[in-house]
Amino acid sequence: MKKIIMTIGGSPRKCGYSAKILKCFTESLREFSVGHLFEIRHYDAFECDFAPCTDCRACCKFEGCVNHDMDEFFRDFEAADAIIIATPVYNMSFPAPMKAIVDRMQRYYNARFSMGKRPPISKRRPVALLASAGDPNEDGEIMIKQLQRIFTVTNCELISSYIFKGTDKSSIEGFPGHFTKSEIRASAKVILEAVDINIT
Repeated sequence: MKKIIMTIGGSPRKCGYSAKILKCFTESLREFSVGHLFEIRHYDAFECDFAPCTDCRACCKFEGCVNHDMDEFFRDFEAADAIIIATPVYNMSFPAPMKAIVDRMQRYYNARFSMGKRPPISKRRPVALLASAGDPNEDGEIMIKQLQRIFTVTNCELISSYIFKGTDKSSIEGFPGHFTKSEIRASAKVILEAVDINIT
């Protein structure tokens, strides 16, 4: 049975830095894997345009969300063997559509702490964070802290992160270069090894 690798893109720009990082990452997955024993299920946060959490608290009373626009997303999220998040950094955090996805994970928090389901998702999954940032000193600390909060209730573990910094003063032409590609490729190998896919 093929492994499922879920990718979530948070950039409004189809040819922006984080989109190119994700493209390099998925190409590396296919290059390194023996027999391509996985499928990629991709979600574009801007195209999906999921509604934000309104704190209606319905998920405190029953498992799931009363807003069904993310039903397919949640099914794939729970089935995934690995999760890849690729996003630009907006004001030290996520763009609004990606932040909506993060906030809608509240349903799993309430499944755990209001309904006592331990854990809400039984499968343990590795996660890679791929980001681009205009600030040359950005370390992704705030984004990582937000993700770690939801990971504690979704049985996920951040095992790899890569942040390309200083995009405000760099040219996207020719991106990613050799050094950047090598770092992205290394992150892809980490994910494949974590889900027990043989690599070349």
